[in-house]
Amino acid sequence: MIRKYMRNVGLFAAVWLGIMVIYAFAEKVNSFAYLWKLFLIPALFLGCIAALATLLEHIFPVRNGINWIFLGVALALDQLIKAYFFSIEWETFSMALIEPVFYIEPTHNTRGSYLWVLLKIDRVPHFLNIVLFILVGVVFVEVWRFYVRRKRNSFWINGFIHFFLAGLLANLADNAFRGGSLDYVTIKPLYTFDLKDLYITLCELFLITELLDNRLLRRMIKMPGKESRKLQSDFILFVKRDLRLSKRKEEE
Repeated sequence: MIRKYMRNVGLFAAVWLGIMVIYAFAEKVNSFAYLWKLFLIPALFLGCIAALATLLEHIFPVRNGINWIFLGVALALDQLIKAYFFSIEWETFSMALIEPVFYIEPTHNTRGSYLWVLLKIDRVPHFLNIVLFILVGVVFVEVWRFYVRRKRNSFWINGFIHFFLAGLLANLADNAFRGGSLDYVTIKPLYTFDLKDLYITLCELFLITELLDNRLLRRMIKMPGKESRKLQSDFILFVKRDLRLSKRKEEE
């Protein structure tokens, strides 16, 4: 039990540290007064989330299906924060959280996705964003459904899909009603993010935890080619049946 707590806390913190080392190196940040706050404080925060999640894993039984109450609360919290900032003069709002690293400084990402910011792509229609993220959502949900039916439904894979859907729904709401995402927590000089981005980060960390718990990385690496092709074929057939794409053909 203790080993699992330590592993998960270390995993969540290590992923953050690894990513921030890359960002700091790319931005040529070398101030110790800056770096220790950038590395330590969020790592401790994510470590606490890992410890809490590990505790919840042993308290609550895993339920099948989607918890729409959780998704509703997660989406409402994200949108209420943004509604508040839009109700004030957010363009000039600035508040230090932990100097010289963390600030609340809202910026309106009209590109609709941090992906386009990284790729430096402008003028992406919001309709295209909505269609793209819906397609990505369908793929992720189908992968999750295929996995839990063939393998297992665990706390971590369940958390993965719920945090993913929470981030996806918030992104869709931003593109549909706000002309893009209003990000408000700034890590200077690296990037600005919002609650939706935290959902996606937790989604990724929960997935990594599930991969470790079920030893899937080793299985995937050592999987023979014939078995891998069979798995892909089974997944495609599952998706067709799950989305009723093969219904007419089966009836004939």
